[in-house]
Amino acid sequence: MSRRLLLPLHCYDEGGVIKPPKWFYWLLLCVCIDWVVVIFSLALREHTTLLLNLFYPNRQLLVIQLLVTVPFIITLLLLGNRGRLWRKGWGRWSKAIMPLMFTGIALSFVSTIWQLNHRDWEFALLQAYRLVLNLLLGLLLLRSLHIGLMLSDWRHINPDTAK
Repeated sequence: MSRRLLLPLHCYDEGGVIKPPKWFYWLLLCVCIDWVVVIFSLALREHTTLLLNLFYPNRQLLVIQLLVTVPFIITLLLLGNRGRLWRKGWGRWSKAIMPLMFTGIALSFVSTIWQLNHRDWEFALLQAYRLVLNLLLGLLLLRSLHIGLMLSDWRHINPDTAK
């Protein structure tokens, strides 16, 4: 008996398990842009202070943004290590993906609204970018057939037989 594929073939890994969509990784990277800036500025040691002051003149803002995006970082780590987690017999971690994502989105919204309120609602491109990106991410998580099928597929993974 053959199994009908619910998604195109490129959406599956070698074991027939649905992979996360590439747009999901890209959106996660975009919402974690603060970490990218910090890592990039640390890589350029002679310009670390200059780069951090350019993007984050207020150090408190940098710390808040790094803390707010921790759920997204955890999600990226879980997605990137899914095979390893299944091999170790940890199959329930995939249930944490959606709560982590929505926690990150909520924290990011609260942080952005706090920043806008602190600036007396003056338009700021970075805050507008964050609001739009988080809204887009939330809508895609709720409406994406790929994400829904992926999480459903992952619930049925037997950690003992996963590659």
